[in-house]
Amino acid sequence: MEIVGFGRVLGSLLFVLALFFLFIVLLKRYRNPLTHGNSGKIKLVDQLTLELGRRAVLIEAEGRLSLIVLSKEGAEHIWTRDGGQQTDSIQ
Repeated sequence: MEIVGFGRVLGSLLFVLALFFLFIVLLKRYRNPLTHGNSGKIKLVDQLTLELGRRAVLIEAEGRLSLIVLSKEGAEHIWTRDGGQQTDSIQ
């Protein structure tokens, strides 16, 4: 009888896992198209981790590039320039 109980538990676990994976597949397939994609006006160009809890983020919005440093304390704006200009590379 112990084998029957073990089989029920294993069957229930497999059923729950199958439902979970089915939910994930359906979520990926039918997610809201308005919240996903490159249709927005703000694009993440690049990001760089500076240290633990701090990262620099380069974003483009309305044809302008902005460099922002994000940390636990908040966000710090470094610079903004028109997107038509070439960005300088620091080596």
